[in-house]
Amino acid sequence: MAYKLGNLCHIEIAGGDIAATKECYGKLFGWTFSPMQEGYEFFDAGNAQGALDAEAKPSHDGTVLVLACEDVEAKLVEIEGAGGKTLKTKTKISDDHGWYGYFEDPAGNRMGVWQPPQQS
Repeated sequence: MAYKLGNLCHIEIAGGDIAATKECYGKLFGWTFSPMQEGYEFFDAGNAQGALDAEAKPSHDGTVLVLACEDVEAKLVEIEGAGGKTLKTKTKISDDHGWYGYFEDPAGNRMGVWQPPQQS
């Protein structure tokens, strides 16, 4: 893949318990993983790649990754079942922009989910 200067080329996420974090993202969002080294595992989210880093410190501050889903409410229930925690329930943005919610992943990072508006 060719990158232009300034393109997003890699995302690192604080992984905490790598096994639990992999299971959550793999099961709920279909991400695949390949080991690199102890405590650092590559992921492929389909349209972006990066790594889980067990040495990085999870946070609720700073950058938030928002993942697309079909139904925010249902996905937050699934996330809780996979060891995550709902931080903000399904919230409407607008008729044109759909809904979002925030969750804490098993590592302790604040992340988001987004549902597009209904198409007619």
